[in-house]
Amino acid sequence: MSEITLFTDSRFPCPQRLRLVIQQLGVQLKDIKEIDILKAEHKTPEFKKLNPSGAVPCVRDDQDNPPLCLSESRAIARYLASRYRHDGDYSDALVPDPNNFVELAKFEEGASIELTAFDAAANKLVFEEYFKPKFFNQKPDQPVAESLRVQLDRVFGILETRLSSQPYMAGMKLTIVDLFYLPYMFHLTREVWPSCLENRPNLQSWWNKMTKLDAFQAVLVDPFAT
Repeated sequence: MSEITLFTDSRFPCPQRLRLVIQQLGVQLKDIKEIDILKAEHKTPEFKKLNPSGAVPCVRDDQDNPPLCLSESRAIARYLASRYRHDGDYSDALVPDPNNFVELAKFEEGASIELTAFDAAANKLVFEEYFKPKFFNQKPDQPVAESLRVQLDRVFGILETRLSSQPYMAGMKLTIVDLFYLPYMFHLTREVWPSCLENRPNLQSWWNKMTKLDAFQAVLVDPFAT
């Protein structure tokens, strides 16, 4: 078991992104503390002593002295995938070997596309059409939502082409970049835009692989099935 305490709100995509990585890596957490975002528990003085940014998810790793406190789901994912690998090499790691410059470059390219292109549109669209009505009792802004669909459709076109020459988002093997996509893709395909993968066979094939991951089932499917 690790010395890691996770602070999270498991209802939301950024915390889910990190839980997917933790689950896929098989990292055994020391503790999990749920922080209710809707009650602004992440903005309390007590929590901000731990994490001045007042954001979840974050982790405290007591393996270090002083303990490492780290926020931002993607940064934490990189840290965990690098420090808590299954074995001593990178053959089954979720991040590339830092000495393999081509693999590292493809990884960083894929990570950049997820953050600056996909998330920039998917995050806002899912918020408009799923989280606003479900958690905030607000109606979606339809003109904004339609504009985001146009933007996201272009991104799907880029990803479809990218996946025509490689099976995963960052190259030839599964990495944390693939897992970064999953929370918003889950909401898009399940509630917001079920037809978004139609006529995109490469993207659909990739998505089929993702939905079969044990981590996907544990973090996304099972909680929503209850």
